[in-house]
Amino acid sequence: NWISTEDKAKVVEVIMNRVNSSSFPNTIYGVITQPYQFSGSYSYANLTTYTSYVSQSVKDAVTLYFTQPESFTQGYIGFWGDGYSNHFY
Repeated sequence: NWISTEDKAKVVEVIMNRVNSSSFPNTIYGVITQPYQFSGSYSYANLTTYTSYVSQSVKDAVTLYFTQPESFTQGYIGFWGDGYSNHFY
């Protein structure tokens, strides 16, 4: 919850840039489950039942990314967090 909506949208940008890159898998599932990339993704990517819990801030971040694509043109393909903020590259 400490991550801003804008930074969460940048994570969406990272995922989508990877999907669109020939250097990474070409699906969202493939990108988030790629080994050593999005730690913990297997705990939610392979659920056998649907869960309706998605935080509003995550929904807002996805909406922000897809409704304002002009704000996400940095070409980020990765990020790391230091416990205080995320750093994108």
